[in-house]
Amino acid sequence: MRTEHQQFATDLTQTLLLAKNKLTVDPDNSNQLLASKSDNEQARLDLTPVLATAHPVTASAYFSGIITSQGLLTAYHQCRKDTLFEDSLPEAMQHVHAYAEQFLQRILNHAQSDLTDDEASLIAQFASNLDCYSAIKAIESLLNSHADRVLLDIARQQNWIVYMDHLAIRCGSQQYGDAQRITDYLCQHHGYVSPQAEGQDFYQFDDGWDAYPVYKMLDNGQMMRLFIDESSTGNTSQIIQHWNHTYGYTAHHLALRVCQFTETGLTALPLYDVISALQMRGVKCMPPTGAYTSGLLEQVFTQPAHTPDVPEQIKQQLSSFDKGLEKVIQNGKLIELVSRREMPAEYAKQYFALYELSYDASNPNHSAPCYNYFLPAQAAHVIRTSIDVT
Repeated sequence: MRTEHQQFATDLTQTLLLAKNKLTVDPDNSNQLLASKSDNEQARLDLTPVLATAHPVTASAYFSGIITSQGLLTAYHQCRKDTLFEDSLPEAMQHVHAYAEQFLQRILNHAQSDLTDDEASLIAQFASNLDCYSAIKAIESLLNSHADRVLLDIARQQNWIVYMDHLAIRCGSQQYGDAQRITDYLCQHHGYVSPQAEGQDFYQFDDGWDAYPVYKMLDNGQMMRLFIDESSTGNTSQIIQHWNHTYGYTAHHLALRVCQFTETGLTALPLYDVISALQMRGVKCMPPTGAYTSGLLEQVFTQPAHTPDVPEQIKQQLSSFDKGLEKVIQNGKLIELVSRREMPAEYAKQYFALYELSYDASNPNHSAPCYNYFLPAQAAHVIRTSIDVT
């Protein structure tokens, strides 16, 4: 018997097929679309909404109305103090180097002296629409370099809406159950859920990394997506475990998605428009992927934010595994750009009803992407491009 969520997905796939694009329906599953890639392989896009209940927007109590850099940092420290994070799990910290705390403190110290009130206000406004866990991780990411905050400034000027599409949290090794531990902690303590759609709860790739996606719907209409990744057992040259060792559980990347209101309602901004706007401000991007999805999911990384002061001890240890790792380890974190096609309004209304939320077409928080998951092939592509060392 088909669930309400699956029937919704089937109806949405039929509507998308009416549009002139290269998508086809999966003959074995009516709630999945097939998209043909250039290598003649097909990607499956399951449109079944995540089965979840809506949770309060906990970060708003800390970050709403913040207009100064000092106010943002004070709110950050209070929110971090009041919220459970990975450092409360002794087993999760066994393989994290002491430098991880120094790395984070350096980011905060730099913000204390250089972050403008204007930038702080934009960050606080962005974070206030999230839950506390994602808000803290996003703020740490946005404070890492000025380039990371450029998109928020462009969006204000262009009247765009910037969403947290997802956060990637790098863990250690599958050998120690590191990603599974953090996934369980997020589900038990922060209200996240593993997706019920087949094949969407765990990814494993032949280049040595695994990932557990988890989701959480907020009662303001924003969907939190977390990508919890690790290195596969025995793969000592896979960089993810070494990023975790060096930087702890700060986000590997913060993925930002941009929409704008048009005559037809809330509309996803084309990825190349976002790339072009950033390049005009001196922020370079890596090769994008996902054009074959007809706009259902397109992704690209900006160039990595390099961390020059990684301890020599860590670099020397890494060189014993692979000669290139001592350079790759300096890629402290990244910003990812994402574009996801929005549902037609009649489907957005049904989508939010699945979470017992009333859809408001004029509410900028009420973004309803047709496709809410990750595509493994694209996830692999963007992770690989994140090791750029130029």
